[in-house]
Parts: sequence; structure tokens; C-alpha cells
Amino acid sequence: MFNLREFIKKGLLDAVGKMADYQVILNAVGWFEKGVLTEEDLAQIELAIGISEQSVETEVEAETIVEGE
Repeated sequence: MFNLREFIKKGLLDAVGKMADYQVILNAVGWFEKGVLTEEDLAQIELAIGISEQSVETEVEAETIVEGE
């Protein structure tokens, strides 16, 4: 059976790292205000954004080290 909440949450989680963080956040808040997403869903999205940011920082650090050799 189709579940709108899971569908929206999956789309937002897939957008992390592909869209600007603020766009993902604003979209998530919009769905939260409509009662589709829960605070728990927002926390999951926030966690995914944090993990994505750490991954990008690690990649930049690795590139800097390689360039410095």
C-alpha cells in the first residue's frame, strides 16, 4: 500500500547532497507543517545532512593532502 509519508521522506533523503541543504530543510518543514512528516522524520533528515557534510569535508581534506604531496 502506498505511504505518502515514506515516499516524501525517501525523496528528501535522496535529495541530501544533491540539493542545497536549505532547500531540503525548507521542503521538509513544509511537509511537517502539512502534517505529513513528523519531528522524528526531520531529525533523520537533519542527521543525513550532517553525515553528507562530513563526507564532503573528508573529501576536501583528502584532496588537499594529495595536492600538497
